[in-house]
Amino acid sequence: MRKLEVTELNRISAEEFKVVNKLPLVVVLDNVRSLHNVGSVFRTSDAFLVEKIVLCGITSCPPNAEIHKTALGAEYSVEWEYFENTLEAVELLKNEGYCIYSIEQVENSTMLDEIKLDKNPQQKYAVILGNEVHGVAQEVVDASDDCIEIPQFGTKHSLNVSVSAGLIIWKFFELLK
Repeated sequence: MRKLEVTELNRISAEEFKVVNKLPLVVVLDNVRSLHNVGSVFRTSDAFLVEKIVLCGITSCPPNAEIHKTALGAEYSVEWEYFENTLEAVELLKNEGYCIYSIEQVENSTMLDEIKLDKNPQQKYAVILGNEVHGVAQEVVDASDDCIEIPQFGTKHSLNVSVSAGLIIWKFFELLK
């Protein structure tokens, strides 16, 4: 097998990305401190046509050289906005009709492999990924419509936030496209 050259991948341009139909999904980063995680979420969001990223609290924003190291330019294609307070972002998204899911281990969470989504084209979704140490803030979990948990079977209790984002974004893409 021959590896494909970048020019053979037929990717769209950043300008085309801005106008193409997006997945009805907003990714919210709640106080994510690692710039590499932020950049990785931008890159994954670009790959799966995420509508927008909302950066909250201590989460850094582009332009930033450290974000660019992992985003590789996706910070220019994917729309983003910043909120100082994650709850304010969640309330705004709720008022705009988004169904809000925190990605967190909580009582009665819905396992990712059991999630069911409404394919109604009017239904929009937002997923909230939290801080690398503390996860999604409890007040944000409380404001969510539901929580999704990623099943894990080893000794560790969590995944890296960018890995979690990749799994979640892929699942939403798979269910909504």
